[in-house]
Amino acid sequence: MRGKVLTVVLMISSFLFLTAMGGKGGGFERAPRVDKNFSVTITDGAGNKITGEKFSWEGRVHFAGSLGMASVNVPFEKIKEISVGEKKEKKVKIMAKLKDGSEAAFDIDADSRCYGEATFGSFMLTMDEIRAISFK
Repeated sequence: MRGKVLTVVLMISSFLFLTAMGGKGGGFERAPRVDKNFSVTITDGAGNKITGEKFSWEGRVHFAGSLGMASVNVPFEKIKEISVGEKKEKKVKIMAKLKDGSEAAFDIDADSRCYGEATFGSFMLTMDEIRAISFK
């Protein structure tokens, strides 16, 4: 009987220990390294502004999304500013004002991440937490 109790206690302890190791993964140490340095000012959903550099989307220097059935790729070099719409079915609508004066609209994954470096350290926001990005 004592052996069975010890086995059950050991199994429960192991389960709790191993599930505690998983975590949600919410933290990160620094922004991914990128080949080109893009400086931005980001406005989040609460109206807070973060000015930073070494900006990237998922570690890349372009946005990738969809426009109807088409996949689109919009390089940061072409973007003046973007505004982010409300989350709908795991996507957000992006309206990009381009440097040539034209506009482009496309959908992007709401949980995709933007990274950068600010004076206080690194930052990370998901697309559905962002309202606007202004490229400098």
